[in-house]
Amino acid sequence: MKRTLYFAPTATTALRMIDRRMVRHVWAVIDGLRDNPDTVGYRADSVDPSVCSITVAGDVTIWFEILDEQHAIHILDIEE
Repeated sequence: MKRTLYFAPTATTALRMIDRRMVRHVWAVIDGLRDNPDTVGYRADSVDPSVCSITVAGDVTIWFEILDEQHAIHILDIEE
């Protein structure tokens, strides 16, 4: 069962600003998180372990939270 995706306004804005060539890669990772976040190689933040990140193609970092009880992924920010 796929998880529900929630996007913070900053993540939505950042997704629109990313180089178009990278958007396909970013969505592939987000879809992988939605299907099963345990299969995607992410790391927890050292300051706030509830926040995780994953780097896409070495250039883009996706910051997110896994909301297990809601069966959802909250995309917090996307940085290029």
